[in-house]
Amino acid sequence: MKPAQLTYCRPNSVGEAVTELVEGGWNAKLIAGGQSLMPMMNLRLVSADRLIDIRKIDALRIRNDEGAQVRIGACITHDEIQRGEIPDPSNGLMPYIASRIAYQAVRNRGTFGGSLSLADPAADWLTTTAALGATIEWEGVGGKSSCLAEDFVLAPYTTRLEPSDLLTSVIIPRLPGSAKWGAYKLCRKTGEYAHAMAMVIRDGARSRVFLGATDGAPIRLPAVETALKDMTLWSAPAAKTIAATCRADIAASGRDLSDVRIWQLCTCLERAIKMTFGLQEPMFGETSWK
Repeated sequence: MKPAQLTYCRPNSVGEAVTELVEGGWNAKLIAGGQSLMPMMNLRLVSADRLIDIRKIDALRIRNDEGAQVRIGACITHDEIQRGEIPDPSNGLMPYIASRIAYQAVRNRGTFGGSLSLADPAADWLTTTAALGATIEWEGVGGKSSCLAEDFVLAPYTTRLEPSDLLTSVIIPRLPGSAKWGAYKLCRKTGEYAHAMAMVIRDGARSRVFLGATDGAPIRLPAVETALKDMTLWSAPAAKTIAATCRADIAASGRDLSDVRIWQLCTCLERAIKMTFGLQEPMFGETSWK
């Protein structure tokens, strides 16, 4: 099948794109990489009266190294991050994540901002930007706005963006050189969305720990972060403590997750933490589970 009849436009600025969104109303759709939108339109799962192509807007292609942080435009592709064409504030975490998103054909066209805007709970960038303490910026008829990445998602496929808002850039704070990270996800096969995901960033006594591929926004684990504060070695007792603490944090989050999903998330967390201690081989996106 092919998309239904629609109007196609290609604005030259963020302001023009916002105007097109306002004029198009609820049936206006933005396209950048199109790796999610076009298949859904071809299957008639999504319809659009007006398709607004934002790929050529220069303001959405920025890659500014601002010293303590890096500002990345929404239309930067996964592949550009993977190949190191973007200044890396993450000690290698972002290129690593990008290189394991779907398949190379998807990474060539799929965009950083598009993935965040879609807000699929299993998408890699939602959890990564939350763990990195990133700030997401957007622009609409009300002007410019921003929020922390961990506060951006309200529900599955639902963000703080209004219908006439356009995500413009993401600000990533630069990690200290001493910071260690671990990232792990469970997939039935390479290239598909994750069934469970964990992201850990440790820098001395400070940690940021998030679970992804849940039923909504990434889940932060404050009790696990506290438990990691004085942990200098990984051991069997440490693994038991982390597993119990992870379950307690999930329960405190109020998410209604099955026992199987909780087990998957705790397994991902343990392996991500072990990566920060240099004990777990990185197999992000390549692991099978039974």
